[in-house]
Amino acid sequence: MTNTPKTYKTEIDFSADWEIPAQEKYIFQFYHQQLKDLEANQLHVHGVKLYTVDSGIVVTAIIRHSLPKKLRLDQVVLLVKDTEGKELAKKQFDMQLFGDLEPCTARPWNFLFEMEDLSVPYEEIKNEMEFEMAFEYYEKVVKDFELYLDENWSNGLTEDQQNYVHELVSTLEPLKENEISIVGFHFHESADAVNIYIIIRNSFSNGLTIENLPIQLFDAAGDMVCKLGFPLGQFTIASKQARPISLSFSKEVFQKETPDFSSWKIEMIPQTL
Repeated sequence: MTNTPKTYKTEIDFSADWEIPAQEKYIFQFYHQQLKDLEANQLHVHGVKLYTVDSGIVVTAIIRHSLPKKLRLDQVVLLVKDTEGKELAKKQFDMQLFGDLEPCTARPWNFLFEMEDLSVPYEEIKNEMEFEMAFEYYEKVVKDFELYLDENWSNGLTEDQQNYVHELVSTLEPLKENEISIVGFHFHESADAVNIYIIIRNSFSNGLTIENLPIQLFDAAGDMVCKLGFPLGQFTIASKQARPISLSFSKEVFQKETPDFSSWKIEMIPQTL
């Protein structure tokens, strides 16, 4: 026997900043009543009307959600598609004037897609044509990280080596917000250990203190060679900062006897941080 997910009927709410004639409110209420109930914690956009204008197209839509708390949208990316799924337009909108939505409510809104937002020639879009709408979800990323070299690193690296690390940080892939990431950039193997230099980046809005850093080391075959937790004491890294550190993996703890280090990879184990 399968459990049927609980669904929620939203209540329509009109913005105080949009003066809507009573007749149009009845039309929105009619469209809203035709919509299927939402499952828990959903955000949905439903297109009502599409109008062609001299500057592009205006789409009237109803945004609704089934969250148990107020919803405030900052930025959203909306897609307009035809009934066969072909993309007609896409644009990111600032939703500051949209305001807060109480729990399980819906609100109509107008969206202007200008000519540069259209994905097809303007002539392909017909006034009041049937269409569909969707959110394009994206995650905010942090691109620019400031390299921090403490006294030991500043004194221990030549100017060329410092320039290399600065250049490396500037070329790393952006991070999603609220992540901590590691990248290995130097590998040295001795008779009894493997030493690796890594860069730690912090994309949280606050500084972090890392007391223990659990790392897995993989060889060219993709096999895990060892897994170690490195006690760092009070290793602090500021918001949007990149900071190098060196780690030593003793061969006594290797789980693979003859690893192939022609290439290598390290990964952090985040759940144990």
